[in-house]
Amino acid sequence: MIINQDITELATGLLTLLKTQGPSKKNMEVEGTALICDFVRRPGVENTLMTLDLGQKVRLWGKTGSGLQILLHGTDTPKKTSPHDHGNSWALYFQLAGITEMSTYTRRRGVPGTSGSAVLKLENETIITPGRAMFFGPLEIHSTHHPSPPARWIRVTGTDLDFVKRLRFSIERREAVV
Repeated sequence: MIINQDITELATGLLTLLKTQGPSKKNMEVEGTALICDFVRRPGVENTLMTLDLGQKVRLWGKTGSGLQILLHGTDTPKKTSPHDHGNSWALYFQLAGITEMSTYTRRRGVPGTSGSAVLKLENETIITPGRAMFFGPLEIHSTHHPSPPARWIRVTGTDLDFVKRLRFSIERREAVV
């Protein structure tokens, strides 16, 4: 079972990194990923993460006002999300098991961060494998695809996304909705 001390040490390390350098692709994808790798390698941690019930939200760590939340996500069936952003928050997706095909987009029509007309252009497609991570800054549009489950990933964000205005995009309808 995950020992609270292990997840608290991970959170403390990430918070220290954020306080000294701020959230960025460079520091989170390298140093943040290294901290998560160290956490996962601790005795029993990976096995425990792989057996947690994902039928409900699995919050590994999060304190109101801390500037950090750590969640475990996963799927046992193929799953594809529509393009979306995380509002004014950043996010780091760390692949624990399986793969995530991550697509990134730029918004060609419409105002960033607002609902309404939205035309997206696919910019990049990346496959994230276990032990690797991908960082997204505020308002960066992306989608995930898990073609060959099971897949498990840790998502670290700058806030609890349940309380952030986020957008979902429909490529077919050319719109963004809250």
